[in-house]
Amino acid sequence: MTTGTANPTRPGLPNRTLLRLLGSRLAPLLNGTLTALRYRPATAPEPITLPVQYACAGAEILVAAGTPDRKRWWRHFRHGAGAEVLLDGRWIAAEGRLLTGAERDAGAEAYRGRFPRLPLTADTPIVAFTAPPVPLLRGRRLAWTWFLVVTVAEFLGFAIPAVTGALTANSPTAVSLPALLLAGAVEGAALGTGQALVLRRILPAFNTRRWVAATAGAASFAYLAGLAPSTWAAGLVSWPPLVLWPVAAVLGTALLLSIGFAQWLVLRRHLARSARWIFTTAGAWLLGLAGFLGVTMPLWQPGQGLGPTILIGIAGGLVMAATTSAVTGVALRRLPGLR
Repeated sequence: MTTGTANPTRPGLPNRTLLRLLGSRLAPLLNGTLTALRYRPATAPEPITLPVQYACAGAEILVAAGTPDRKRWWRHFRHGAGAEVLLDGRWIAAEGRLLTGAERDAGAEAYRGRFPRLPLTADTPIVAFTAPPVPLLRGRRLAWTWFLVVTVAEFLGFAIPAVTGALTANSPTAVSLPALLLAGAVEGAALGTGQALVLRRILPAFNTRRWVAATAGAASFAYLAGLAPSTWAAGLVSWPPLVLWPVAAVLGTALLLSIGFAQWLVLRRHLARSARWIFTTAGAWLLGLAGFLGVTMPLWQPGQGLGPTILIGIAGGLVMAATTSAVTGVALRRLPGLR
């Protein structure tokens, strides 16, 4: 990432796009990967602003300058200089310094730990920025950030099962069922990742991997519970009502509670008295599924083409994503310890 050559104070179009995203409510989608840096050289008429990839090491933010011969920003901090870093949507004053010696080696190790595939040579400059700690998300800002980020994550994730379902609609069960269960796990992973991007900004030492794994597994189970009646309908119709209705009730309850329960197993490690999350999430998915069916059922018609079928499913997915994220966002804000 560079600041351009003709006008070093004006970022190029790709950097301007990233800077807009970093300054928006969707910034948590890039959290832990990108932030923005602003500094003012003595000879520049205006501050220079650029997006940078960063890693955290304790209270410091580390930024490596790849291809240093083609970049100039890191030279500004060779002897230490003030700057601003965009954290939690706000510009925070920071002090930057170019690391040398043992500090540079430790910084390089921390950077490699965060980005193991990034080429980092012994000559790559690393600048450390020290800034005050960012206040944790709380209140309306927490609910609003959750709504935006989680809606996008769930919407993108749901596109996978929507497309998979349309493509396998006429396939045998041995093909369609495993494909949909896998697609459900992908959707759960996307949802869990979006939620974790916000949760790690409000809960110290939040375990992102456990949360994503729990959500993906629970989503796949929820798909299994939801698909069971239609998959094995031929055998179920022969069951007496006194058996069929309790089984349907159990499956429906398991579907609604699965994601909330799996997530609570992780959440309880960080928040006491958080069991209400199970029932809140169940209610959110009940409303979300009602919204999805309300959009799709009147529009899906027999003999419809593949394209319209997919688009209708994705539109219903957007309604479902917005509904569930709105409900869970309000509920999260009201959990003990987050008010």
